[in-house]
This record gives sequence, C-alpha cells and structure tokens, in this order.
Amino acid sequence: MFMVNINLVLAEHQTLQTERLILRKLQLEDAPEMFNYASNPEVARFTSFEPHDSLETTRATIAKFFLPNSLYHWGIVEKTSGQLIGEIFLNPINEKTVELGWILNQDHWGKGIMPEATECLLALSFDKLEVKVIQAKHFTENAKSGRVMEKLGMKHLGKVYSYFPKFKNPLLTDYWAITKDEYDLLH
Repeated sequence: MFMVNINLVLAEHQTLQTERLILRKLQLEDAPEMFNYASNPEVARFTSFEPHDSLETTRATIAKFFLPNSLYHWGIVEKTSGQLIGEIFLNPINEKTVELGWILNQDHWGKGIMPEATECLLALSFDKLEVKVIQAKHFTENAKSGRVMEKLGMKHLGKVYSYFPKFKNPLLTDYWAITKDEYDLLH
C-alpha cells in the first residue's frame, strides 16, 4: 500500500487560495504585519505566546519558529489589500492525524475569514494528504474558535488539559475533531 509523503505534498502546496484569501509561507519581511496582531493582548490572550513587545521579538519568532517549520504554517493574506492578517497551521500528529490551529488579527474577527481559511486546509488534509482525522482545540473561554470549528462540521468531543509554557499550570481546552467520512458527508 502506497503511503502519502506528507512533507512532499505540503512542499508542493506552498500557496493556497480561497475566494478572499491567499495562504502562503511566512517570511521575515512579514514581521511588521505580524507584529500588528501578535502585539495585541486580546489576540495573544487565546494563544500560547505572550504579546510581542517589539518588532525584533516578532522577527526573532519568525526566524526561530515559522521559517524552520514552514511546511506546516501559512500566513493568511487578504487578497484585496495584500495584507498579512493571520496565520494558520497543520501539525502532523501521525501519518493519518493532523491538528489544526490559527491566529487572526482582531480587526478581522467575525468576518468569516477563519472558516474560509480552515476549510481550505481541511480539503488539503483530506483530499491530498489522505488524513483520516483532523483535530483542534481552543481555550475554553475562546468560544469564537469553537464556533469556527462547529461551522466546519467538527464535533465537540469534550475537554482536555493542555500545557502552554506562558501559563503556570495546564489549562482546560475544548477538544474538537472531524473524520474523513464525516467531512465527505458534508461535501
């Protein structure tokens, strides 16, 4: 049986497009636009990182984290403005399971951006990567992320503890997932 090479398929999909968005690999030159949302305490509140305190912090984060992990991360660019407004990622858990996550500039919350961007990665995962399960989790207090997962057809399966270095103790997070069969029924 032939197994899909996840890294090869992701390397072949450096750029993805939706009606309003371009998903593309992040670059060091994205630092000013990333700093715009990564420095916002309200955005950082629902992430694993502290608000960025300087443009240099953002540049260092891109160099240390996003560039070495570029196969799994895309910047979310608004087509009309050409502006980087967020990021989205797939984290392979094993050859048949990935975890989905995102961060979005607060100015773009509530505009349907995340369902549009995440639907694109669901299609890539199920259709090209031949993944069987996509999972995601969000801080329990971040109901808006849960609403995105619900719109995608994901099922809320309960709560799990997750550890993030910026917090002293593990936090309770809501756990969601969708299988390939469930996805196919919706499409």
